[in-house]
Amino acid sequence: MDETRTKRRFPWLKLVLVISVMLNLAAAGMIWGMASRAGTSGSLLRASVAALPAEDRRALRRDTGAIWREARSAERGARTAPREMIAALEAEDFDADAFSAALRQAQERLLRISNQMHDQLLAKVSAMSPQERRAYAASLQERVTSRPWRSGGRARD
Repeated sequence: MDETRTKRRFPWLKLVLVISVMLNLAAAGMIWGMASRAGTSGSLLRASVAALPAEDRRALRRDTGAIWREARSAERGARTAPREMIAALEAEDFDADAFSAALRQAQERLLRISNQMHDQLLAKVSAMSPQERRAYAASLQERVTSRPWRSGGRARD
């Protein structure tokens, strides 16, 4: 009876095929994620930063990272908004004012961060020479009007 059983020649082949399928799915997911992240209208702020020369873009990202780190460290001491929102939601009688105040606190934090990032981008562009600004404008124009992943390869008017 043992003689009729066929021996497997490549017992590791099934594992290699499974790993290959997983890697292919991961690659497809990353490509889909990059395409869907762009959204339908795009982000003018993202395009504005991407249009900067590489050195300025790196410096701006470093500065932006510092803003986020500072906001996180300041937030550690004042993490009341999430607790207040959850308490308002769990209460028998919903307190819309408490929920709204906590939501507004979170919104104001994001607005402060956004304003700081806006100021940094403005300072970077204000320090450019007229020639640098024209080159930046051309790069921004290209990024805003030519989005091949959204228009099927055609530039938008």
